[in-house]
Amino acid sequence: LYAQTLGIGSTWIAGTMNRRAFEKKMELAEGEVMPCISPLGYPTEKMSLRETMMRKGVGADARLPFDELFFDGSFDSVLTPDRAGDFSLPFAMVRLAPSAVNKQPWRIVLDHGKVHFYERQNRGYVNDGWDLQKIDLGIAMCHFALSAEECGLDVRFRLEDPGLSAPEGTRYIATYETA
Repeated sequence: LYAQTLGIGSTWIAGTMNRRAFEKKMELAEGEVMPCISPLGYPTEKMSLRETMMRKGVGADARLPFDELFFDGSFDSVLTPDRAGDFSLPFAMVRLAPSAVNKQPWRIVLDHGKVHFYERQNRGYVNDGWDLQKIDLGIAMCHFALSAEECGLDVRFRLEDPGLSAPEGTRYIATYETA
C-alpha cells in the first residue's frame, strides 16, 4: 500500500511462479517456504492483452457483495453498510483487498466494537502444509488496520476466539477491537 502511494505498482504472485526456483535462489533453510512473491515496478499506462485476459479470467475487477463478507453479531445476520458505522470505510477497503484468484476468503463479524476475521476455506489452497489463503487474510487485515487508523480509530489486534458459531469450512483467524 505504501509503494502505491509512491506511484509504484505491486502485485503478489503464487500460482504462476516457479516457487522451488525462488526458494533455491533465496537459499531458504530446511523447513522454510516461499509461498509467494511480490514484485514492484512502474505500471504501464495500458495493460497488455495477456494481462487483460488473465485479469478477466480470474474476475480481478469483481468483488463479492458487502452482505456476503460482513456480518452483524453472528453469521446469522448480515451487516449492511449503514450499520457498519465507524467501520464503513475500513470494511470497504477490506472488500477491495486483492486475493488469490479473487476468492476473497475473509468473512468478518462486527460484534460490539470487535471485528472478528474468519477464513472461509476454499479447496486447493493448502499446499505442503501451508495455507495460501492466510496471505489473503493478512492483506485484508492490513487494509482494515491501516484504513481504520486513517479514520482515527484506535484498533488493537488480538488472538482471542470469541467462540461464535461459524459455517462449516470457516475458521477464526484474529480480532481487532477498539481501544
